[in-house]
Amino acid sequence: MNRRQMLRAALAPALVVGFGTACSEPQPAGSIDVVDPGAAATPAPSPTPSQPPAPLTGLPVSAAPVAARQAVAVPIRVTPSSAPAGLGSADLVYVEFAESDSLHLTAVFQSRDAAKVGPVTEIRPVDIRSVGVLRPFVGYDGGPTGFLSQFEKSGLTGVTPADDGDKVFTSDYTSTAALWKAAPKGGQPPTPVFDYATAGTALAARDLAPARELTVTVSGGPPMVWRYDEQKSLWVGKVGTTTVTAASVIVLTMEYRTLDVRHPSPRSLPSANVFGEGAVVAVSGPSSAKGAWRKPGQQLVCNVADLGGDLLHPQAGNAWVIYAPTTAKVTVR
Repeated sequence: MNRRQMLRAALAPALVVGFGTACSEPQPAGSIDVVDPGAAATPAPSPTPSQPPAPLTGLPVSAAPVAARQAVAVPIRVTPSSAPAGLGSADLVYVEFAESDSLHLTAVFQSRDAAKVGPVTEIRPVDIRSVGVLRPFVGYDGGPTGFLSQFEKSGLTGVTPADDGDKVFTSDYTSTAALWKAAPKGGQPPTPVFDYATAGTALAARDLAPARELTVTVSGGPPMVWRYDEQKSLWVGKVGTTTVTAASVIVLTMEYRTLDVRHPSPRSLPSANVFGEGAVVAVSGPSSAKGAWRKPGQQLVCNVADLGGDLLHPQAGNAWVIYAPTTAKVTVR
């Protein structure tokens, strides 16, 4: 069963996908090819080899082996005054609204490299639950005792500054090259998370609307604003002081819980409940659509569909997935 069939079956009746084959017209029996002996033969052009698509973007990779490599993931803490590095090379970025007006990002890299990624922060439940199905190698900076226990039980592997002896991390930063070098051999490529649009495929089968600006407003913090750049065909936003771009921005509305952490230091943390279902607002290209999301568990992909139950088809490219609290205001204009 292919990716489209698996995703569609989880939300509504299965899609039926047809594939056509093109055949050259056979020459009539007994026909003869006539060649002018005075004309130089023109060699047929060599076909340009096509590269396979990256599993997390749907875009052709730079070299065939890239499509088969394991993903790496890095949790990153962002404050209004910080300048996170490496996000422009991430295939996927998950966004959780954290404490003190900060953001907790989970950046996933597979098809592109980043020489500097960070600032690397502690592991949190949202990281484990978002990327468990992708099976990445994770670079993180420790975390509360309970969160570390969850990570160990998840089956994911990773490395921390305490483990690597300065081979993977420099101060609060790392690189994709260092993470791939540290990862155990035999890692598997990630499972695709979106059914990307092909030529002539719209973002949604119904209720499609034009879009040029997306705003997510959360109580007590600055709004997150994305604007569509028609020349680049990308959505442009700002995280901390860094400008970022995305082919698609997917906003999932969900409950947030407060987690009371005891060790190593007592504190309370907001945590997005990424298992379950809720409302979706998606923008991709110059279009927007509303719908619903559903993620039954850690080892299952989060499916996103329009209001009719058909899968959304974002444009191929990098995507940002924003976990918006149910109290947030999400507007598109």
